[in-house]
Amino acid sequence: MEIKELQFGHRRVCLYQLVQGSAPLVYSIDYHENGQLLLDACRQVDCSGFNLVTISGLHWNQELSPWPVETVVSKADNFAGEADQWLPMLTAEVVPQVEQLLDAPPLWRMLAGYSLAGLFAVWTAFHSDLFTRILSASGSMWYPGWLEYAREHRFAAPVQGVYLSVGDKESTSRNAVLQTVGERTEALADLIAERGIPAKFELNPGNHFKNPPLRVVKGIKWLLDNT
Repeated sequence: MEIKELQFGHRRVCLYQLVQGSAPLVYSIDYHENGQLLLDACRQVDCSGFNLVTISGLHWNQELSPWPVETVVSKADNFAGEADQWLPMLTAEVVPQVEQLLDAPPLWRMLAGYSLAGLFAVWTAFHSDLFTRILSASGSMWYPGWLEYAREHRFAAPVQGVYLSVGDKESTSRNAVLQTVGERTEALADLIAERGIPAKFELNPGNHFKNPPLRVVKGIKWLLDNT
C-alpha cells in the first residue's frame, strides 16, 4: 500500500492507494488523521476494493457548519457557517490534486464524515455533483434548520446512495437540541428514500463517541455493496 500526503493550509490530506486502476474513491473527513484505523476496521467487515483519502486538520465547527447558529453544545461552540468557503477548496483544489496521484480516474467518489463532518457530507450533495455516494455516521442532523433545509432543496446531481447512522444512546442527551438527532436522522433517511434514492438508516449501539472508525466503515461497506 502506498500513502501520499498533501497539505492545503492547515488541512492534511492523505491518499491510501489500495487498488490499481479505476476503483471507488472514498473521501473521509476526520477530526484527526485516522486512515489506518479505518482500514483496520475495513478488514473486520471485509470491505470490497476501494481507495481512501482522509482529510483532517480542519477548523471543525467553523468550516463544516452550513450556516451560523448560536451556541448549542457548549460555550466553546463556533458554528461560523463556513462550509460554503471550504467546499470550493475541496472540489476545485483537493480533489483534482489528489486524483492526479492516481494511476486511473476513480470509478466513482464517496464523501464520508462523522459527527459534524457527516452533516457536511450530506450538505455537500445539495451543492456539488462530484460525490455520488454520501455517508454520514453519527452525523449532526440535530443542527438547527437542517432538516427543514433538506425538505426544501434537492441534491445538485444524481446520487446513487446515502448511508445515515446514529448511536442508540445519542438521543438520551440532556441537551434538548441533541435529543432530536435520532428522529431527525431517520426522518432524513425517509425523505431521501421517498425521492427515489437508495438510503440506509442504521442504529448503532452506544453513545456518540463509541468506535467512530467502525461506524464509518459500516457505511462504506454498505455503499460499496448496495449501490
